[in-house]
Amino acid sequence: MTGTQFVPVRIRQARACDIPVLLEIVQSAYRGEGGWTTEAHLVRGHRTDEAEVRGLLEDPHALLLVAQRQPASDPATVGPTRGATTGPTGAPAAALSVLGCCYTRLDPDEPQRAELGLFAVSPSAQGAGVGRALIEAHVARRAQDGVRRIELCVLQNRPELRAWYERRGFQTMEGTLPFPADPSLLVEPGLRMERMVRTLLPSSAGR
Repeated sequence: MTGTQFVPVRIRQARACDIPVLLEIVQSAYRGEGGWTTEAHLVRGHRTDEAEVRGLLEDPHALLLVAQRQPASDPATVGPTRGATTGPTGAPAAALSVLGCCYTRLDPDEPQRAELGLFAVSPSAQGAGVGRALIEAHVARRAQDGVRRIELCVLQNRPELRAWYERRGFQTMEGTLPFPADPSLLVEPGLRMERMVRTLLPSSAGR
């Protein structure tokens, strides 16, 4: 698969059986050497773990979506996958065809605000429209939920990643936040997180 060829995907909610594949995708996207989203030159160690992903699946305020490779004959939908089968390793075939993931989490104290995170696309599928499909699926879903702002954080010294989000409608906010993990993992000590926000239009479905 080349990064310049559009890859049709269907967006669905993540399930527990997706966790092993999601851990691989997130690690390769953020800490690997094969994709443009890697932060291996800025941060050491693992980007996430099973406990974090499982916690997102169990969190009533969080929506974790995955992008799954879609056969040309299948419609793109958001929701449970019908007729799950298993691949040669015994894992569900749907999980084996996952190409990316992303979550949004509603702020319990400010329901019109949601946080976006754990956004990762397999390096082999980057540049093929997978990330855009994930972002827009979240925007559509959260607009129906009454969300008006989706916020995210980008590690400093990642101008190319910030520019990608800007093309998706996000704008940089004033101020920065501390690095959320162990600061000893930073290759460049003192790096902070830049905040970005996308304002959503009211959904006609929610009126």
